[in-house]
Amino acid sequence: MTRIQRFLSNAALLTLTSLGMRGIGVLFNRYLSVYIGTAGLGQFSLLMSVYGFAVTAASAGLHLAVTRVVSEAGGADDRAAMRCAVRTGMSCAAVFSIGAAGLLYLFAPCIGAKWLGFPEAAPALRLLALSLPLLSLSTTVNGYFVAVRQAYKGAVINLLCQGLRIGITVWGLRTWGIRDGIWPCYALVIASLVSEAACFVLSLLCFLPDYRRRCAASRNDPPHCTAGTARYVLHIALPIALTACIRSGLQTLQHLLIPLGLERSGTTTDAALSAYGTVHGIVLPVLLFPAALLTATAGLLIPEVAELRTRGNSAAVRRNAARILRMTLYYAVFIGGCIGCFSPTLGTLVGGNGDTGRYLILLAALIPIMYLDTVVDAFLKGLDAQLDSMRYNLLDAAFCVIMAYLLLPPLGIVGYIILLYASELFNLTLSLGKLLSLTGLHFPFLRWIWTPMLAVMGAGACTGLFFRMIGITYRFPMTQLIVQVLVCAVFYFAFLYLLGAVRSKDMRALRRLVFPITKLPLEKPRKPWYNRKNIQQRGEPHHDKRHPTEP
Repeated sequence: MTRIQRFLSNAALLTLTSLGMRGIGVLFNRYLSVYIGTAGLGQFSLLMSVYGFAVTAASAGLHLAVTRVVSEAGGADDRAAMRCAVRTGMSCAAVFSIGAAGLLYLFAPCIGAKWLGFPEAAPALRLLALSLPLLSLSTTVNGYFVAVRQAYKGAVINLLCQGLRIGITVWGLRTWGIRDGIWPCYALVIASLVSEAACFVLSLLCFLPDYRRRCAASRNDPPHCTAGTARYVLHIALPIALTACIRSGLQTLQHLLIPLGLERSGTTTDAALSAYGTVHGIVLPVLLFPAALLTATAGLLIPEVAELRTRGNSAAVRRNAARILRMTLYYAVFIGGCIGCFSPTLGTLVGGNGDTGRYLILLAALIPIMYLDTVVDAFLKGLDAQLDSMRYNLLDAAFCVIMAYLLLPPLGIVGYIILLYASELFNLTLSLGKLLSLTGLHFPFLRWIWTPMLAVMGAGACTGLFFRMIGITYRFPMTQLIVQVLVCAVFYFAFLYLLGAVRSKDMRALRRLVFPITKLPLEKPRKPWYNRKNIQQRGEPHHDKRHPTEP
């Protein structure tokens, strides 16, 4: 299996597992919105925003640092550096996570009473604090899996633990039978704690045999060859951890300001929590559900780009960046067009009310911006520009806090929609400008953006006309949605080909990747123009490079 085929096979497996996890998550949020209401879902979202800040403090930067250093050490066949990078990452994960867990456990009553507005959330936060060391160590192990091109292990483990978390939550809600207040959140918190413990155990069982096999020969190496590796890991991880903690704190402040700002605009507390829960608990997961393909690809791009940068192959980096950015925009524009066209049916399926469909159609145009930003950040991390990426994210978080404070009280939910668009555009502008300056890549705005937009508009119009002409009705809305998306994909690809966005060489490259067995020679090999026996009989010199004793 070639390098590109191994990359595609890992990306395909990660995509399938990520799609499964996100699909289960969307259905689970749909179940929670029906069982505990969107207001209860909003309370749980606020609780998890505080927990997200603690997770960032416990493990920020370690996943990327271990992935970068282990992949570079593997490319140089330096087993001692690989071993030292893993040990340093695990040690830092243990220290950071224990410190973050202790702070969250001590300040849980203050956070619940003054920040979240419901003091009964303190025990839930203390339970979540116990899972921080397990989560941080699992994250570091996943960074090792990505570096050694075994990311599928972490993906499968996460999928199994996601199913375990959902099963425990449903069992707890059904057993206790409590739907009001903060109490349904305890079932979610206990399920999260148990699933993180299971994830840690499974990750360790998959990690230890492979780690011993790869690094057993480096145990007797002198210490001076690994001290530099430890400093290199900390050089990558500590600045990212610092900036990530500041950014996560600003994001947590932003999430806390959103319900308060909606209340100041004249909305009641339950209505504000309901709107926040609908957007963050239902709409945004639906928008990010198709991004599973890009998330898997972006995670695998980091070690590949880092290895190309180490070799000094800037032309390959530029060529891969152009190809990935173009395909990302083609895919993202299609997804945004489908969500915009079929938002009524999709909103009924995932939300059960008209508000979800309206939010989907309002935020559909945000999809290309978010998806492209994901891939650009992965390229920047692979090009050793992770500090620039984190600085841009930090500026974006501060910008969001200011916008939330200024826009939400006078405009309400409309101000929140404007905030999302302004934030994503601001972040993408900075990140994409940095990537273009590093690689020297030209960004053809007309061919990469306007062409797929014209294609998706034509595909949506033709799909609607096609279904009105045939007049077929479906019993289940899910079946109707799947068939409509498939038909729209056919029209979209046809319009891309007619507009010249998909070229013949792209089709040939796709065929060679998908069907490598069909790469047969186009013609028979030609025979040499001379006959060696006749030349030797005429006495002419024969220039044969083989050894004289060979037949």
